[in-house]
Amino acid sequence: MRCILITAFLVLATAIGNAQQTNFATTAPEPYFYAWWLRTEFHPFERQVRGIPISQIRSAWCKATEFRKDLFPADFASDIDGSAGLSFSVDGPFDGSKIKQTALLGVYETCAGETGTFLLVLAWSRNGQPAIRFIHEMPAQHQFAILGPVRDSTISVFHCMSCDHVTQFKWDKSKARFVRLPPLF
Repeated sequence: MRCILITAFLVLATAIGNAQQTNFATTAPEPYFYAWWLRTEFHPFERQVRGIPISQIRSAWCKATEFRKDLFPADFASDIDGSAGLSFSVDGPFDGSKIKQTALLGVYETCAGETGTFLLVLAWSRNGQPAIRFIHEMPAQHQFAILGPVRDSTISVFHCMSCDHVTQFKWDKSKARFVRLPPLF
């Protein structure tokens, strides 16, 4: 009997997880000539990011989900795979220290229903626990974002797959924090 209950629980948990993943991204059919990332709305559903509870990232957030390729519809995967060095997370020594760091993107929803994209930089301790190094909220209805290749420790957030709308961040030694760089033009 116990084995049956455990099996039923696992099946139900998997079904709930799959249902959440399939509802993560909804794409409007119109205007059909717009790229999918301009027509897609994201619905965060998780209560933690990389093991960190949402309330520790931002107290106003109720849900957040890190962008992961497996959450996107299969027909978008080819665009993401063929994106010339673009990804949803990237590792690097962004602040010049020798501590392993990860920059990642995702979407959030506040408890008041406001949505947006976030950039989160985590520093990893020797015991494998993540610590928040930097968080930047980008409130917006258009929530898609992807990271560009890291050059000179600069984190580049592209707000579409094939455009020059980029927000860049770099560690400023004199201020001992990440700063947003001025636009390229």
